[in-house]
Amino acid sequence: MLRPLLVVGAVGVGGYVVWQILTAFLFPLLGAFLGFLWMILKVVLLIALAYAIYRLIMKAAREASEKPHVES
Repeated sequence: MLRPLLVVGAVGVGGYVVWQILTAFLFPLLGAFLGFLWMILKVVLLIALAYAIYRLIMKAAREASEKPHVES
């Protein structure tokens, strides 16, 4: 009669132990991994912004050089 209750209790205690291990070891690793991914995303966005500015400057320079100069 108490055997099913013993199984439920064992699963609960096992789940608690696994949760404590995950909290102690894997969650900090997950945080470090997500922080690393966030840093990579910021670097990529900065590079994309610099490239977009470069393209705009080059486009403006090309348009300025292609305009015919009006001489009076």
